[in-house]
Amino acid sequence: MTTLMLLLMLNLGTVQTVEVAPEQVLTVISAGTGDPVVLLPGLSGCAYGYRKIVSPLNDSGFQTVIIEPLGIGSSSRPREADYSLTGQADRVAAVMDGMDLKRAIIVGHGVSASVALRLAYRRPELVKAVVSVEGGPNESAATPTVARSLKFASVVAKLGGGRLLRDKYKSNLEEASGDRSWIDRRTLGRYLKNIDGDLNRFIAALGAMARAVEPESLQENLINISSPVLLLAGQAPHSGSVTAEEIDILRAGLSRFSVQPVPKAGHFIFEEQPEVLINAIKSLQSEEGRLSCAR
Repeated sequence: MTTLMLLLMLNLGTVQTVEVAPEQVLTVISAGTGDPVVLLPGLSGCAYGYRKIVSPLNDSGFQTVIIEPLGIGSSSRPREADYSLTGQADRVAAVMDGMDLKRAIIVGHGVSASVALRLAYRRPELVKAVVSVEGGPNESAATPTVARSLKFASVVAKLGGGRLLRDKYKSNLEEASGDRSWIDRRTLGRYLKNIDGDLNRFIAALGAMARAVEPESLQENLINISSPVLLLAGQAPHSGSVTAEEIDILRAGLSRFSVQPVPKAGHFIFEEQPEVLINAIKSLQSEEGRLSCAR
């Protein structure tokens, strides 16, 4: 069964592949009608991770559009490509332009939150608000998570993959979670499907991310973001959490920034407590509506 067939069976929406450049093909899954919400999985995630919030948002009058960035999920992993976070933001913009999406709430998980923030100042007409799920102001795709993933994937490849990959990946997810009950056998298999299917290309993409050079500083451009930015921060001890220093950078640079602590949750808030993300999106939509009426 192909990954695209699996996504169709999960009722995440209409699946399409969008070629934004030669050999650069992004997987896009859209569902519902109404105000657009663009969902960007992080490095260790995929479209499947947002399965718990898609239907509730559609039922509440939102259009959901999941865009898997280059090298993530079932999107392509070309060996030679610009894997900078700025490059990823421009690809997301290209998909949104093609779908005529404007004034969307952009949700970014982990490192993809920095993709969302870059999109917010480079293409402000596309962004109504940003929800960062456990994502800080990364200045490079070469994050500690990328370094750790590259190291363990390289070791696994040398030893033949299989059970070792599954065990290590599960351990990483558990260390990043507050409530680990979401990590069952089926979910683990679906998160791993795209990696296990082509481990060598996954490693090549991680290496390209580690070498990527950003053309400009995110921190210096935070002042140019006018849309509200909400950070959802898990409060349970876990790996991959946003640091106090990163929060200070966001607070100092952004004109409309807020932090919502999420008790007992870790890095995967949309898996552990999906209602928190759903309610955050609804609140941002309502807030913007009230501001528009006030004007």
